[in-house]
Amino acid sequence: MYSFLSSIIFHILLSIFIIYCAHQLWNYMKDTYSTRKTKDLVNTQIKKYKDIMEKIQIAKKEPVSPFQSEQEKQSMNNELLEYINTELQTIP
Repeated sequence: MYSFLSSIIFHILLSIFIIYCAHQLWNYMKDTYSTRKTKDLVNTQIKKYKDIMEKIQIAKKEPVSPFQSEQEKQSMNNELLEYINTELQTIP
């Protein structure tokens, strides 16, 4: 009975030791032969912020026209003037 119990404890300890050695070997190989990947969270966010601010500044400098061409703008002005004139004429 005592021999059987000591054999089980010995195998458990041996298994734990083998797993621990394999784990340490894996960590050593991983740290030695691979490159670390680091993410620069601060500078990437600053860069994104600057890009957004540049786009906003460019958008402020270039006014966006709802018209495709100058002719379209003139056509819209003429239609608006005609509408105003007809409305003014219908008022008694």
